[in-house]
Amino acid sequence: MALPELIYAPNDGGTIHRYEISGGKRKFLRFIGCYLGQCNFYKNIDEAIDYIKNSKELQKLQ
Repeated sequence: MALPELIYAPNDGGTIHRYEISGGKRKFLRFIGCYLGQCNFYKNIDEAIDYIKNSKELQKLQ
């Protein structure tokens, strides 16, 4: 199993990694969106980017 591969790191924080997961006879491509130590798996990169944007907005409100 390969390690996650960094594919996106905006200047103002957060990262998105691509990760291939084996499940039985199939492999699944997932994206990991991380911001301030909180990481979540997503099925596509757009969902991961939205997670980072929303997390940044919440951080600004606090």
